[in-house]
Amino acid sequence: MKNFKNLALAIFAIGALTLTGCLHIIEEVTFKENGAGSYKMTLDMSEMKGMMDMFQGMGEEAKEEGAEEEASDEAPDMGAAPDNGISQMGTELSAVAQSLKGVAGLSNVMEINDTSSFNFGYSFDFADVAALNKAMKIINKEKYDSKVEEVYRFKGNNFERLTAGDLGEEIKKAMAEGEESDEGADMDMIKTFFADMTYKQVYNFPDARVKKSSNTLSEVSEDGHTITITLKPFDEEQQKQKPSVGTTVKLK
Repeated sequence: MKNFKNLALAIFAIGALTLTGCLHIIEEVTFKENGAGSYKMTLDMSEMKGMMDMFQGMGEEAKEEGAEEEASDEAPDMGAAPDNGISQMGTELSAVAQSLKGVAGLSNVMEINDTSSFNFGYSFDFADVAALNKAMKIINKEKYDSKVEEVYRFKGNNFERLTAGDLGEEIKKAMAEGEESDEGADMDMIKTFFADMTYKQVYNFPDARVKKSSNTLSEVSEDGHTITITLKPFDEEQQKQKPSVGTTVKLK
């Protein structure tokens, strides 16, 4: 989990610097009737952008006034640390896209590395659910150092998202590891920073409609083609209900 722990700690460092930990993970999967589809994972930190812009502006203003030496003697460069964290984040996530290129059954592999809007991640198309599971196996092994053989099942009118590969739980584990090794902050502080963090899963079925979903957090769109499940990994009230990424969906 070393790579992902570094990413999680970079996120926390940026959150601490900007005094906010607003973070949203969106995992969107589209399944066509023939089993082919697309996958997109986005790490959305756009709510931090205003505070980050302020830090950058303060750093640039100090340079314009010729106060670089004075600033370095009295305090760290307020504009440099966020850039370092963002660069690390972009590198960590773009590496996923590189690992998926050339994998049989995957196409249009792209990285998302938008430092202007603080959105990072990757996307790809898959030929069938087997190819999708192959991609998830690679991602879980490389980023979380975990062995995951199967995440999704899709056949006929039945769709299943297994409990393996829970990104929210991986973030919690990574940050807890950082705390234990004295690389991170107090866990209570982490919970405070990321109390509003969300892990949203979106499942699109353009060729079918949802009849039933076993996950109690499921929200079905008005047209019946999309399910959205929103988890809050650091929300104590929701965690009391022991929420899960897993769901079984019946389609019609």
